[in-house]
Amino acid sequence: MLNKQELYNIIDFVVEKSKGYDTRVLINSQAESLIRYANSMIHQNVFEDVTNVSITVIDGKKRSEQSTTDYSHEGLESAVSEAIANLEFLPNSGQQPAPVTEPVLIEEDSYNKKLAESYTVFSRAKELKEALDTLPETYLAYGTYVYSDMQLVYGNSQGVKRFVRGNKINYTILVADKNGGSSFIDESHQNPTNIDFNKSFARVYEKAKLNVNAKQIEPGAYTVILEPAAVADIISYLSYTSFTAKSVQNQMSFLTGKLNTKVFDERISIIDDWQNENTMSMPFDFEGYPRKKLNIIENGVAKDLSHDTLSALNEGAETTGHSVNMPSYGGIAINIVMAGGEKCLDDIIKQSDKAILVTRFHYMNVVNPRTAQLTGLTRDGVFEIKNGKIVSAIKNMRFTESMLDAFNNIAEISSDRKGVPAFFGNIYVPALKINNYHFTGKTN
Repeated sequence: MLNKQELYNIIDFVVEKSKGYDTRVLINSQAESLIRYANSMIHQNVFEDVTNVSITVIDGKKRSEQSTTDYSHEGLESAVSEAIANLEFLPNSGQQPAPVTEPVLIEEDSYNKKLAESYTVFSRAKELKEALDTLPETYLAYGTYVYSDMQLVYGNSQGVKRFVRGNKINYTILVADKNGGSSFIDESHQNPTNIDFNKSFARVYEKAKLNVNAKQIEPGAYTVILEPAAVADIISYLSYTSFTAKSVQNQMSFLTGKLNTKVFDERISIIDDWQNENTMSMPFDFEGYPRKKLNIIENGVAKDLSHDTLSALNEGAETTGHSVNMPSYGGIAINIVMAGGEKCLDDIIKQSDKAILVTRFHYMNVVNPRTAQLTGLTRDGVFEIKNGKIVSAIKNMRFTESMLDAFNNIAEISSDRKGVPAFFGNIYVPALKINNYHFTGKTN
């Protein structure tokens, strides 16, 4: 990977070649070492080191953007020249937000040397093989085990510079028998003390063993226990459809007209905090603005919304530093942390007389953003709980539910939480036990 000064040199070169235009440069540099396994065998080892330079040139109400992975002087000069040349042919795109001017410098180095040293490709392969060797021949494992280094750098023609560096581990584990009964986990960690791959692998295997002879149940309202992966699926959808200022401005969010009012159970608190050790330590956004902590939901009350510069400009507010360089979505909270409860997930299960345990969802879609109504299918393990024990597997079901209703029907929140990769960044969430959760379809 390029070092910090080399990345800053790219910004200086681009600004110099932009001929006095309002110029903004975003550099995303990532090195990723991926181990992929299938049929209980490691079959792929890939290393990729990519630096992407995004250049924005603004002239009045015209905005031209160009990206390149060629950061040689010739490659950069070509990208700048093309961005400037395109201005002539572009229509006015409305008032452009002013570039960030202060503070002049923000730098954050969250690189964890112990994480890098402990999770080399050889150590990950060894740990993975040991886990795979524990499986009987009747079960097969699939997934990935990834170590990533990341650097994000921003600079503009106002002399502003930003730099952040970090690293993380992601792994997915799917264990299935030859009849398709499966279980799954997807975790992301920045702190090596929180990583226990073998424990996660064993848990997935134990659940896969239970996912046999699945029975069919009828659609209806049930008490469910959603594991963290399922909760993260829901929260990630809410983060970009409902928790953004732009969605409220467009009257497409269930929070429209409801700020500072109670919308969820008082035990629900959701923040966006880049300084939480279980999220991505990124102190600025993709426009270079300092990232503010948001109290999105505080004890059930809707408080803060995420802004980028355009949504802030639309209502005369200040950006909260949540641009993801996708203006059509507005600012998005990417470091979401949900407060935990008092009981661990295992105890919640043991103390449940009758419930359905859901591992995760897929094929999720928004039915009605104004009521936070989502739909999706269960996947990789649905289980019937009776008298505190898993008694049988259940065939996959479709849910259709308003999260306004679901998050007001909270029975329990687990004390243990997991970091789960999402559309952008990480989500750190507990499991939730929810009453009156609606399944609207069944599978054969």
